[in-house]
Amino acid sequence: MNTIIKRTIFFLLLIVIPIFNVYAKDFSVTANKIILYNLNDDSIIYEKNSEERVSIASITKIMTALVALENIDDLSDTVIITENDFAYTSGYSKAGFSVGDTVTYEDLLYGILLPSGAEAVNSVVNNTLGLNEFVKEMNNLAKRIGMNNTSFSNPIGRDSDTNYSTANDVAIMLKYALKNPEFKKIFTTKEYEATNGLKLQSTLMPYKDILNINLIDGSKSGFTRDAGRCLASITTLNDVPYLLVVLDSSLDNNYSAVSDSITIYEYYSNNYSYQTILNKDLVIDTIPINYSKTKEYEIKINEDVSMYLKNDSIDNLTYEYDGIKKIKYNTKEGSKIGTIKVCDNDTLLYESDVYLNVDIAYYNFYLLGIIVVIFLFIIVCFWKIKRRRRRRRRKR
Repeated sequence: MNTIIKRTIFFLLLIVIPIFNVYAKDFSVTANKIILYNLNDDSIIYEKNSEERVSIASITKIMTALVALENIDDLSDTVIITENDFAYTSGYSKAGFSVGDTVTYEDLLYGILLPSGAEAVNSVVNNTLGLNEFVKEMNNLAKRIGMNNTSFSNPIGRDSDTNYSTANDVAIMLKYALKNPEFKKIFTTKEYEATNGLKLQSTLMPYKDILNINLIDGSKSGFTRDAGRCLASITTLNDVPYLLVVLDSSLDNNYSAVSDSITIYEYYSNNYSYQTILNKDLVIDTIPINYSKTKEYEIKINEDVSMYLKNDSIDNLTYEYDGIKKIKYNTKEGSKIGTIKVCDNDTLLYESDVYLNVDIAYYNFYLLGIIVVIFLFIIVCFWKIKRRRRRRRRKR
């Protein structure tokens, strides 16, 4: 009887407990806030709740590293790890440095971005601006680069009503950060040995035997109970560079955010690609030309145009020319004559102005007028001569 009751309760729980997976197109992930960029075009190709303010946990340390990089003159300078660097780090991940270690600022930055070490954060803060000034600079930089829905109250990523961001703002921050060569070098490193011999690993490494982490070129993770599992990452697949932020992934597995990121990357790399939607030989329409030996003008683009699309989209494209219906006499080369639109069903994919790109040889009415005048003059002269001859005959 107990077994039957247990099975019944289990079955009811399966019905009652909501499924938290977010279904999008043909993939399923647990993250509730997502944004995916194609960095070639700097375009958003997928997003979900990307403007919703949430805790971002240790994703905060991307900004910590940026402020550090902008306030350290020489990354090879050394500092000594002190007990003060471990203040308020209980319950937060550590890089593995010990009190008394002599390390470089570069070592500390690797410690911040790879294993997400709280003591490495504190050491950088304590040896540069101090906590209050450091946090102030984090917020100043956030404003400068357009993170309009972000507030920082600490450099570690502790949950707080005043430490929040959005998936979109995290993407803005990471795009800015990647412009810094030193940041990019560290961000795209998975293993590093510090000058004191400490071996540091990316938070991806524990999952190398169960997930294809090689699909991710660089990343920064985050986790708290409030923020969920988070990952900001980049990769390049099939020559397309992507930037992805997933926030608030499931707490069920330590690797939920990593798994979600790989799922999204695999889906887009397998199902999307750059495809030629227009080529310079494709004739969209033809229109007549007035007063020219050339009777028609072909409406087409001057160059090939490619777009990042779902692989089967190319078969559904429609082309439309909207412009003048005929080319009038003396329309000059370079004149705008209309627009070309490319649509996928009802979605406008591409629009471009069309210009007359040849110098049309129109009939020369000026020369024709001269010829007509000369011809008429000859006729008049011939008529006068003929008339004179008639008069002479009459006089005879």
